[in-house]
Amino acid sequence: MNRGKHEKRNFWLLLALAVVAGIGFLVWGQFNTASTLFDLGFLRRNAAEVMTSAEGVKLGEEEQAACDAMVHEGEVWAENTPRTQGTWETSTITKWFGERARLRLNYESWSKSRGRTVILLHGFMQSEADVRYWASFWWDRGWDVLIPQLRGDGEAVENAVPSTYGVYEQFDLYDLIQAAGLTGDTLVIQGRGAGAAAAILLAANEDLRDAGVDGIVAESVYANLGADTQVMVKKLFNLGNPLLLRFLNYQIRQKLGFLPESVDLTKAAAGCGIPGLFVWGEDDTFLSPELTERVSAAWAGEKRTASLRGGHRLLWAESGEDYQAALADFLALVEKG
Repeated sequence: MNRGKHEKRNFWLLLALAVVAGIGFLVWGQFNTASTLFDLGFLRRNAAEVMTSAEGVKLGEEEQAACDAMVHEGEVWAENTPRTQGTWETSTITKWFGERARLRLNYESWSKSRGRTVILLHGFMQSEADVRYWASFWWDRGWDVLIPQLRGDGEAVENAVPSTYGVYEQFDLYDLIQAAGLTGDTLVIQGRGAGAAAAILLAANEDLRDAGVDGIVAESVYANLGADTQVMVKKLFNLGNPLLLRFLNYQIRQKLGFLPESVDLTKAAAGCGIPGLFVWGEDDTFLSPELTERVSAAWAGEKRTASLRGGHRLLWAESGEDYQAALADFLALVEKG
């Protein structure tokens, strides 16, 4: 009788230990997965492989040729137009995120000191080459052009500087504007994705209003970093259980100092009273056009919108004339003000 009770007690004890061990392995697995997602999304480890194969980003042969031609056009313009290079230190950010966030970054400038400057910003996993083809449009219309290095540009993965989808980069932009002496210029920022997010966050930040931004062109931007990260994790990896997302948010907060759900571009847009142009691709299956539309709908200042034929990253190649017409209309709005 006692032996039976003893065996029964041992059975339930072993079962409890197995359940605890199973839960432990599950939690540990979710934590490790969250770490991998953080490294990919913010430190860009293995991001190139993921991004080049993702639906809406992977290019066919003809699309890749169009993209290469577009980049080459920008490279030719940059090489044949006199330019200067400079550096600046990102110091303002240390007031919010500490000394670990301080960097020294580079920029290219094409200037005739015309008192009107556009800053061109690329998106995640892109480089300056991915926006140089915008430059000739502005230059030919009497604007100076500045293209900065963004966090993560050209960094070896093992020593990666985090890309923060505009959160840190807004402060970098503020210091760049001061360092390059642009505070007296009519100033427009044109950006794609994370670059556009940085511009919107800068313009909405009351502590940085003396940056003097006079207009923003935002192409294919997210709406809320937390919600849209969940959608992207589900889309790319078919992951997204609450425990995993909680661990991912924990790592972002611990390592970068902010919560992704607090980065809301619709709220930021409601605090921007300057002119804005919002551009999205009708055929973008990677970043839903609805996200850019939501930010546009919340914009407090005068605005223009352009829904163009084309997918992610290829709007200039596939709808160049319509894109330039939208920019020209926006320029008239900025210059009127």
